[in-house]
Amino acid sequence: MSEIGGRLGCCSAARLGGLPASFGDAGLRRLRRDLEEVMAFAQAARRTGWVLGDLVAAPGDAPVPVLDTPDGRLWARSTRGFELHGPGGVRQVTELPGTPGTATRTALPLLIAPLAQAAARAELLEVAEPAS
Repeated sequence: MSEIGGRLGCCSAARLGGLPASFGDAGLRRLRRDLEEVMAFAQAARRTGWVLGDLVAAPGDAPVPVLDTPDGRLWARSTRGFELHGPGGVRQVTELPGTPGTATRTALPLLIAPLAQAAARAELLEVAEPAS
């Protein structure tokens, strides 16, 4: 999302790529507009992301790290979905122990919608990497 935002000139959405990010008042209004523009582009371009249980990823051209597991690091790649990079090499992942469901491709606007809704209700929005 932040990659697309940067390419579209949506500076607030692009800021989400460099966490932590904080938005208040006017910044939230700009972020909401940017997210709506990214969603419109994603819908028109039929851009997709991936969902596996509670895990959601929308990688751009480059793979993105999603989760560290005991078996290695889980990455998301736009074309192949989730991959586990571990001591035994790289393997595609369609299921994870303890995570319901299988990996599915999902329209990018559906992945962005919860963030856009939160930005519409918030007075202050702070986005950060999860604590380790």
